[in-house]
Amino acid sequence: MAGEVDPGKHIWLRSDQGELTDGGEQYLLTLADAHGTAGTARYFVPLSIAFEERDEERTRQLGAAAVAKVRQQASVGLLADAMADESFCRAVVRSIGGARVLKTEEGSIRFTPGATFVAVVGDALDNATPVHRLTVSSNSISLLGDRLFLKSYRRLQAGESLELEMGRFLTDVVRFPNCVPVAGSVEFVDRKGAVTTLALLQAQVTNQGDAWAFVVDEVARMLESVGSANVSNGDGVIERLKVLAQRVAELHVALAQPTGDAAFDPEPVVASDASGWIETVTHDVTLTLEQLARHDFASAPAPVAALAARVKLGGAAALRNVLGPLSGMSAAGLKTRLHGDLHLGQVLLQRDDFLIIDFEGEPQRPLSERRAKHSALRDVAGMLRSLDYARHAALNQVAKTPPEMERLVGPSREWLQRARDAFVATYRQVALAGGLYARDGEFDAALGALRLFEIEKALYELRYELNNRPEWVGVPLAGIAELAGLGS
Repeated sequence: MAGEVDPGKHIWLRSDQGELTDGGEQYLLTLADAHGTAGTARYFVPLSIAFEERDEERTRQLGAAAVAKVRQQASVGLLADAMADESFCRAVVRSIGGARVLKTEEGSIRFTPGATFVAVVGDALDNATPVHRLTVSSNSISLLGDRLFLKSYRRLQAGESLELEMGRFLTDVVRFPNCVPVAGSVEFVDRKGAVTTLALLQAQVTNQGDAWAFVVDEVARMLESVGSANVSNGDGVIERLKVLAQRVAELHVALAQPTGDAAFDPEPVVASDASGWIETVTHDVTLTLEQLARHDFASAPAPVAALAARVKLGGAAALRNVLGPLSGMSAAGLKTRLHGDLHLGQVLLQRDDFLIIDFEGEPQRPLSERRAKHSALRDVAGMLRSLDYARHAALNQVAKTPPEMERLVGPSREWLQRARDAFVATYRQVALAGGLYARDGEFDAALGALRLFEIEKALYELRYELNNRPEWVGVPLAGIAELAGLGS
């Protein structure tokens, strides 16, 4: 173990590492603990080293990811982030395929292939696999050629990552076809057996972008046609949304399959679940409206400021009036694992079908809550709220003046209602056929929970937008107002 402690400093580092050797090259897989006044955080820092004299081209390529210059006798080189190094990424893939284990002082680093490893990797490493790094995530993502996706987690959380846990179950156990296959993983196992996920290997999938961009563009085209001779009613995108509803229901049916794994086996919804959900959302109402009351809307557009004032004034009482009757809703259906943060941006369009991605749940919620079993209708509520966001985005894209907004808001709302109805009807059909609900009446009884979860999601959205994207607060405000019966 290496470490440096300076009691006069607020931050000090302590690290453990494993050494990966492959094809004559050596790499350090470092686990660095940063100790500071705010606590301790653990980071995964894979490192490559390259010397100009031995490999000038590789050294040049690693320049943008350099951590430090190094010297070994007369040789000068770079210490760099290994995720930018093609040879390292290839070494990780080979190590996963070989189920290698590296010893460290505190435990071991374990490379584990999934059931689809051979099918996913195939001959992808037989030829050059140039690495393309993605910088859209707080983690590190490297694309190897056009077939492999390697994700390295940076700030680590104890336990198996949700993305890996859900991906393994869907890929290896229930074989759900409409997700990205998980081909393997890299994990640290300490001496007590506790596991921390370091990296994830998946297939790259050819796609035409996410469902968010597709729906916004299609609704915008529909709105642009309003008043023209070739007016569109938006039925085309609604037909595609029916396919998406089918895939979401099939995902939930897959997650409801009994497999003997206690972490995934379904459980019946009971009365205490329903009352607990009501209690949670009631607390969310108080929390959210208190946060809203502290927010200054002086610089917001007039319609948003007026909407905020209306929700501030009457939102608490109106939402309590809605939640009151729901307290008597009957327990119906199953509790299962679920996506947890399902929206149009978590879905890839693949030709005429969809792939569901990113199973880490809502990032603002505790890991234990994201891992807990719940009603799958929570995912449906997330998708319905996302359709409303897409409708607003399209409307703002097309309507450049207040008169245009007034002219197009009605057609946009009419489209949204038809889209919602079609989505829920298709979901219902597939969910019933798959055994998520015993009969039609049981699904109907669960619709009260769907309304509850829409309120919960809109409240979550408002807290998120107030903290991160104030320019978007009008969308959840309008959703809350409508759900509370205050108008929109």
